[in-house]
Amino acid sequence: MNTKTINLDAAVRKLRSLHDGDLGVVETVLCGKRAIPALRAVLFEREPSGLFETRCRAVQALSALKAHDVLVEFLANSHWAADPVERLGDDAVINAAARALAKHRDEDTFQVLLKLSKQRLLPGVVAAIGSFKRAAAIPYLVAGLAEDECRPFAETALEKFGAQARAALTQIVNETATSPDSDSPSCVRQRQSALRILVRMANSRANQPG
Repeated sequence: MNTKTINLDAAVRKLRSLHDGDLGVVETVLCGKRAIPALRAVLFEREPSGLFETRCRAVQALSALKAHDVLVEFLANSHWAADPVERLGDDAVINAAARALAKHRDEDTFQVLLKLSKQRLLPGVVAAIGSFKRAAAIPYLVAGLAEDECRPFAETALEKFGAQARAALTQIVNETATSPDSDSPSCVRQRQSALRILVRMANSRANQPG
């Protein structure tokens, strides 16, 4: 199929459609590189309603077109909306963009993901930085153990680090609050999670052939 025969404006309208959104992804991708500016415009739109499906479809299409630079630019310029409804939608799009970049492991991407992690931990970002298997990600993955949505991704990544992560996990397990009453539930869950990982690491070593 000649990509020039596909009407880009019509494809983007489908991308925004409740019923034809998936078809819109396919058609915008079939438009090729000429679709990237329009997809970028969709991705960078503000959405006060909190709806995120259209922008997540734009992420899909941009990833399929290998427009990784646009996704990195989006993450680098992400802001945290004051309105909680808008922020919830933004979080979903940030998660989608981070996951889309997980296989695109260059230095710029890693640094942008680390910067995001310093600001706020999100499951897609935690999963993405963990996929790099870089020691610089360990403190953020350990911090992610305290967040219910991030914990499964942080645990998976930290187990793959093995001995590299053991000191940081042991430190969390050994930390004690100034008084039991002041220990927050999230800190308790973080320590419990770190302990589970350490136990699994120990069992894995014990089961290795001597």
